[in-house]
Amino acid sequence: MKILIVEDQKFPLESLESAVESVMPKADYDIAKWYKQAEELIETKKYDLVILDHRMPYEDPGCTEDTDEEKFFASLREIGYTLIPVIKKKDPKTIVIGTSSLEKSLLEKYKPGPDYQISKMYGEAETELKRVMEEIQHKEA
Repeated sequence: MKILIVEDQKFPLESLESAVESVMPKADYDIAKWYKQAEELIETKKYDLVILDHRMPYEDPGCTEDTDEEKFFASLREIGYTLIPVIKKKDPKTIVIGTSSLEKSLLEKYKPGPDYQISKMYGEAETELKRVMEEIQHKEA
């Protein structure tokens, strides 16, 4: 299974990587930390699963939350889920798991929206990813 993790922050990224490695130890994954990087990977590679953050920088902000917190957070935009149509156009079977904490009513404005939603917090990410993957396997059976 080929996975793309799109996450711009250090600790949520570590949590998601740990969850993927635990739940799908044989999976191969790439990481994108901003929109343009994710868009390029989506256009040039085939993914079975995309774990997608909603708020992220459009391009490399030249810093992280550790090196310049104010500049980093000022660079964030609610643009991640606008990648979903790009993902689905390339391959409608690609599963998109959103990691936003947006309420369901706010998620409804994104058409198509994520196929599933999980937390990106330590402990929760692994449990929720495992649940989603079991649900996917059950649907495919």
